[in-house]
Amino acid sequence: MAPVLAVGITATLVPALAPAQASAAEPLQRFTNQKPAWHRCDATMPAAFQCATIKVPLDYGRPDGKTIKLAISRVRTSVPGKRHGVLLFNPGGPGGEGLDMPVMIKDMLPKKVREQYDLIGFDPRGVGRSSPVTCGLTYAEQNTDHPYKAATFSRDVKWAKRVADKCRARNGDKLPYITTRNTARDMDVIRAVLAEKKISYLGYSYGTYLGAVYAQMFPGRTDRFVLDSAVDPARVWRGMIQVWAEGTEPAFTRWTKWTAQRHRTYRLGDTPAEVKKTFWSLIARADRRPVDDHGRKLTGDDIRAMLRPAFFSPQQAAEAVVDLKKAAAGRATAPG
Repeated sequence: MAPVLAVGITATLVPALAPAQASAAEPLQRFTNQKPAWHRCDATMPAAFQCATIKVPLDYGRPDGKTIKLAISRVRTSVPGKRHGVLLFNPGGPGGEGLDMPVMIKDMLPKKVREQYDLIGFDPRGVGRSSPVTCGLTYAEQNTDHPYKAATFSRDVKWAKRVADKCRARNGDKLPYITTRNTARDMDVIRAVLAEKKISYLGYSYGTYLGAVYAQMFPGRTDRFVLDSAVDPARVWRGMIQVWAEGTEPAFTRWTKWTAQRHRTYRLGDTPAEVKKTFWSLIARADRRPVDDHGRKLTGDDIRAMLRPAFFSPQQAAEAVVDLKKAAAGRATAPG
């Protein structure tokens, strides 16, 4: 791995911030001096995959206050004599669980990386096994994708308020502290607990934003960072969602053309207009009578939300529409 790959973060590596880091470390000593009790993560996992739990402050502004648990994991270097340090991972999200990443990604990494780094995973605060935040939502309430319709907008606003109220009622004391900056602070506690001066890092999607924030907050502790599929920090997060929406329409148009050219394979229409008609007929059918997809009742809105990211991968979208058409006709295919 090359020295710091500063994708969008070059300007953040400011040595002048180092004194503030040092002074801020003292109140955190009871956290940074922890000794993890490593144990085998799971009997079904390789013995070399070890887990531990450490404590971090809920509110870093009040380190003597409430604490939460942070689940961490590791796969140690295969050649201790070549060890360079630790390599942390984040799979994206926000909200992605990263505890299993060392064992999941190990064989995809170059041999040189496996030899030089202990691979470190963790579930970010509020997620997975790190003091998870749950809101007690019903299945319907968990459907966060609501395509805009003037006729249902007021109902969608009420849904959003109901979800927010439920989460606030259950976790009002935690929610203000489930932030990217606090997750970056947690990463620095992990660094200290592992007795490392610096960390290296591989982050995907949201993980690129988390990595950039860590590098900005702790430039002197940032070693080699790789940020894959970078998030635009100027658009987090409302702006990102707007960009996704803007990109979906041209992706859908490209998909209709791609699928029409492969009519013999998918039988969804031999022109883009016919493919488009097939899709919207499926949506209208699901709005009248939800499609039973292996036990899930999918409305037209559900299908639109489910397929939005798939249109960027035409084959994936075409196969999904074929399966949904069969399900709508009572000829569901076996789950893949």
